[in-house]
Amino acid sequence: MINDIKQAIVNKLLELYPNYTIYDEDVPQKFKRPSFLIALIEQDYNKRLNNKFKSQLSFDIAYFSDKGVTEIKNDCLEVSSNLFREFDLVGSYRAFNKQATITDNVLHFTFYVNYSEIKNEEFVKMQEQTTNI
Repeated sequence: MINDIKQAIVNKLLELYPNYTIYDEDVPQKFKRPSFLIALIEQDYNKRLNNKFKSQLSFDIAYFSDKGVTEIKNDCLEVSSNLFREFDLVGSYRAFNKQATITDNVLHFTFYVNYSEIKNEEFVKMQEQTTNI
């Protein structure tokens, strides 16, 4: 399920920025710019009734600009506002609690995604009762 959500994020970023490089969880030593790094920050997983589960995922999309030192902040602000506008729906998942910060000339766009799942488990059902009168 998490990989499906990550793929939806990658597809959304490719739709918005088709020529940018996208990395998953790790940036290589000599990475290309401009690029995005998608990282799963936190996961909360709770059991509900029977075999139903609810999960909340927290993602961080880091944006590395290729602009010069004087233009990096403006570029990060432009990408930030674009992500705020376009990241309401990521595939079939709704992104909420969106925040953006710029640290060391890197934009960090964070948001949460909720999903529910049902585990299909085979278990022994109650057998029929026979009574003699």
